[in-house]
Amino acid sequence: MKKALIFTVFLVAATVQGLQARGQKFTISGKIDGIVKGDTLRFRRITLPGWATGQAFDIVVKKDGKFKYRGVQEHDQFYLMEYFPAEGEAPVCDRMGKNLVISGGDRITMDGIRDEIYYCTLGGGIYKDPALSVYLCASDSLDAVRGSYVRKIEEANAAGDHETAAMYGEKFNKFYDDNPGAGRVSRLRKEYFDSSTGGNIFTLVEYISRMDYTPIETLRKQFDGFSRETRDSWYGKVYEKRMNAVEAISIGNQSPDFTLTMTDGSTVSRDGFSGKYLLIYHWGMCPGSLHIDRYVQDLYSRYHGRGLEVIGITESVQKIYNIWEETEEGASVPSLGIDDLKATLDSMLNHPWPDAELETGHPENRQVSDMFLISGWPFFIFIGPDGKILARDFSEAFGQAKKILEEKFGE
Repeated sequence: MKKALIFTVFLVAATVQGLQARGQKFTISGKIDGIVKGDTLRFRRITLPGWATGQAFDIVVKKDGKFKYRGVQEHDQFYLMEYFPAEGEAPVCDRMGKNLVISGGDRITMDGIRDEIYYCTLGGGIYKDPALSVYLCASDSLDAVRGSYVRKIEEANAAGDHETAAMYGEKFNKFYDDNPGAGRVSRLRKEYFDSSTGGNIFTLVEYISRMDYTPIETLRKQFDGFSRETRDSWYGKVYEKRMNAVEAISIGNQSPDFTLTMTDGSTVSRDGFSGKYLLIYHWGMCPGSLHIDRYVQDLYSRYHGRGLEVIGITESVQKIYNIWEETEEGASVPSLGIDDLKATLDSMLNHPWPDAELETGHPENRQVSDMFLISGWPFFIFIGPDGKILARDFSEAFGQAKKILEEKFGE
């Protein structure tokens, strides 16, 4: 038994040493005013595409206001940093954390203040690039102002001042409308990407995050401009593999075969809709779905008798039903034009078309979601009578479907 234990410990040690020998070493250090000894910075590994997260490492602050960490990773990596104070709550803002990318040999730095830790300034590694630094600083500064409105909303609600909370809610929702700062950030972003056509870890991660709803022509053009080094990198290979998957379901291509099990136990397949227009609608409890659902139902009632079928896909009908039960009568969402939230949810729970759930014992439903690279809500796939994909995107695809049907059948 003792020998077996010693052997196991040896294997674990050998595995760690092996990773260190062949992995990428890096360091992260930071000066964040306001963080204190005992606070934790948790780094989650983000797997692209898909944004699946997994625990990577923790940094426990040992000295007030500063930290340093030496680590090893298997390959270039995209991380999300979250802040967990030893006492009290983390500052409220509109970000889930701080995103950053790290390559082997990088010495990443982070500078900022505790209340705006998710908007801190990054340095070292790819962030040494002056053009990237200027763009990100402008973006973080702008978003920090918007994020402060979230704190003001929470403070006002806690004080029972719902009028002030509503005012800041309106400011938050319209923050980027005609905002000169937003225009500057967009310009700086475009300038940086236009000057970095050869590709790097930052641009690759940004591209991959949006690949599933980027036209294949754009993806091909980007890939053709990548340097050999970029193509051979970890994320370069991820990009190429995903590009091929996107191409298979691009506009004009034949839709792949699929089978879905609906909530009533019936099954549907692509062949069952031959000769008809089919709109696959991925919906859920999100602002986009709450806003657009009524228009999808209008489209269905207008064209169902003339050759349109709709299939809904959602994660869990039961979860939305639970929210409906908890919603008070008369609750409204003015920013979405919803006067009666409970009635809106009731309408969504009683769609005139069949719905399928992803969180069920039917793996074929998840396979359909993966096959069409459905990556959020609301997401649409519009298939023509000949089985060819006519549109595939977020709300833009719904607009295209509406236009095609109006041109075909009239309004």
